[in-house]
Amino acid sequence: MFDEDDYFSEEEQQQYDYMVALTIDDIRLIHHSVQETIKYWPGAPARPHDEQERLWALRDNVYRMMLDYQFREM
Repeated sequence: MFDEDDYFSEEEQQQYDYMVALTIDDIRLIHHSVQETIKYWPGAPARPHDEQERLWALRDNVYRMMLDYQFREM
């Protein structure tokens, strides 16, 4: 079992990104979900302004994953 205390200091535990195992179908679903969220994003002040920028970045990063998969697997 993974114990983050064995690998990261307390400060590092608060700063590192998480890793998850996803299939390409999961990635495609996340991409679609993020695009729909952007499409129907209610805007500020209903939601924080920086959320929209983070959604754009997430959309772009997930799209890069899809392109990488296509390049490597097809």
